[in-house]
Amino acid sequence: MRQVQGISLCEDAWTCTRTPNGPFDRVGLHRLAACDGATGPIVLYLPGMHMNGELPIVEPRHDLRAYLAVNGVRTWGLDYRTHVVPPEASPQELQSLAGWTADVFASDAAWAAGFVRGAEPGPLYLAGFSHGAALAYRVTARPNEHFAGLIILDGALPAGSTTQRDAPAIDVGGSRLPFADRQRLLTAVIQDPRAPSPIPGFTTAGEALAEILHTSPAFGGDGGLANTRDGLSDVTVLATLLRSYDRWWPSASLDAGAPTDRPSTPLPVLAFASSRLGPDWISRVRASARAFGGPTAVVRELPAYGHLDVLVGRRAARDVFEPTLAWLGSDRGS
Repeated sequence: MRQVQGISLCEDAWTCTRTPNGPFDRVGLHRLAACDGATGPIVLYLPGMHMNGELPIVEPRHDLRAYLAVNGVRTWGLDYRTHVVPPEASPQELQSLAGWTADVFASDAAWAAGFVRGAEPGPLYLAGFSHGAALAYRVTARPNEHFAGLIILDGALPAGSTTQRDAPAIDVGGSRLPFADRQRLLTAVIQDPRAPSPIPGFTTAGEALAEILHTSPAFGGDGGLANTRDGLSDVTVLATLLRSYDRWWPSASLDAGAPTDRPSTPLPVLAFASSRLGPDWISRVRASARAFGGPTAVVRELPAYGHLDVLVGRRAARDVFEPTLAWLGSDRGS
């Protein structure tokens, strides 16, 4: 139990073994809600790549689930199978991830939705960030899956991948910041962002992380991952979020295109799009939302926001969390 803004929040967790019952074929669920009086809508949250359902930050200003929970919403988060894979897994052990396709993840998420429905009654909304948003679309497109609505946090339908990958798993660390260096830097920033940088070429740890995030080439190199030059997020909060990431992610999960099926009737959809990823990204977020929600899908552009700023930005509570709560409380969730 945690006291947050004078409200007692209760946390519960479950785990379940999944087929084919290998050493890492296990998923988890985390529930966070007010210990008394939580009768609002239910939100199942699907994290992004390398992320999990645990709560590294239980601060309503910097976490959507915490914000919703203190306002009466019943929130759930999914641990993917990747959360079980140890950081020091051997190449042989990582071969277990070769069969973890997008459909495997969708089946796990569908199981989680079924578990939540069985645990407590009420309208169930599916939320997802980044890759988790693409997964939310995939789950919703499955036959016999019914949700009250979708909350899309800077995500879109997948476009598929033609990139040849030689390894079954992607390391959260890369050539620019290998895993061991990444861990040292994040720990240093959390302890004191003004301390000397453990990464050569930077004066302080905070400066190093801020620059590495802002210039991430995978997100366009101009604040697409996190707009730290404009101070959209606190660098210590970013470090806390990043340190909670799981090291390994299956390459096979990235090779699927968008699902061809759609819900029989349009769903209420609320989507948020960060602007620093560029106009093409905003158009893609909008098109995906309308593909499932029709012309009434609500898409909110977030000026100056980078990808991670949507989750933990200084203004995220005002620009993302509050509108989400209001949308959940509206007559038809739209």
